[in-house]
Amino acid sequence: MNKMILLVAIATNYAGLTHQSLAQWRPTGGLLDVTLTNQCGMTGGEVASARPDGIFYCPSRAAAVDAQVADASHFYFVQAYGSLAIHTTSKKLADCWAAHALATTPNGPHYVKQWIKHWRIYGTPDLIYGAREQRISNVRSCCACGA
Repeated sequence: MNKMILLVAIATNYAGLTHQSLAQWRPTGGLLDVTLTNQCGMTGGEVASARPDGIFYCPSRAAAVDAQVADASHFYFVQAYGSLAIHTTSKKLADCWAAHALATTPNGPHYVKQWIKHWRIYGTPDLIYGAREQRISNVRSCCACGA
């Protein structure tokens, strides 16, 4: 019985910590109406994925990213909202929106810096982003927050 209570207390505390990190940036305006669904199978291996009908979020992927670099997953979460906010499938534009949005929120520059650390180590260069440093440069210029 005591082990069960301890387990519930730990789980509740962990959920609270996770919620606090997501609470640093909150959707406003029309983004308040966006449906957020915890369903890893719909994210394509990403932390979050924007679709016309809402955002799919993968808590286990977010935890894995945060285990690599603390708080790095928050940028990916905000970026998904950016895709919907500016009605784009362009990851570069969504990156820019997320960086700009985080630049003006409590601890926002911290999340951008953590994402930069994560992307520099674990990011995969591709045709969309180019080299790792190209994507980082784009995010830094959009943030203009000293990240």
